[in-house]
Amino acid sequence: MPKKNLFLDYGGLITNYDFNKETLQRAHKLALVYINSLGSPEISPQSLETAHNKATETYIYTREKDNSEWTMNQIMGLMVLNLGIKADLQQLEDIYKFNDHNSILFPNSKRILMDLSKNYKLGIISNLPHDSLISELKKESMLNMFDPIVISCQVGYRKPHPAIYQEAMRRANARSEKCIFASHDEQEIIGADRVGMKGILAKSLEEVIGAL
Repeated sequence: MPKKNLFLDYGGLITNYDFNKETLQRAHKLALVYINSLGSPEISPQSLETAHNKATETYIYTREKDNSEWTMNQIMGLMVLNLGIKADLQQLEDIYKFNDHNSILFPNSKRILMDLSKNYKLGIISNLPHDSLISELKKESMLNMFDPIVISCQVGYRKPHPAIYQEAMRRANARSEKCIFASHDEQEIIGADRVGMKGILAKSLEEVIGAL
């Protein structure tokens, strides 16, 4: 009998995804070095922070209206526009997506996922404006454990919008009754239930195993 598809949230279940003021400042410092290497006019730390805040506020306002998702490239484009400069958006995207957060694998994640993979086909559905999780999983030699990996910036919508779950099922070539989605977020579980997936609300992979 074919395995059921078990889709997991990335941050909160597999890894501790931590975006905070300190990690953001780390990215700002690196971005400032790049931007000011381009020549005049020189950009101050405060100007960069203000431009980034305005871009982020617009991004968050937009996504909260309809669960739509931007790409990091779009966010960087608006930040550069706010600064009134020209810069390589891909360069800025890479700076922020790899430096504006910390991602630390939970101690038992790899072992539990290996156990789960014996009975389920594992996938990921994640809300992110970039694909840093690909590099993070690759670094842990875990990328090949998941297929598909569906990120909101690829779909244009965030959980709990139905489009992202439907895209995950399409890529898995699986019907909803053959799919399970686990997350620490209740609204994301409601979204999965609405498209016919079985939703599991869990704060850890240990709780996912218990619910299965």
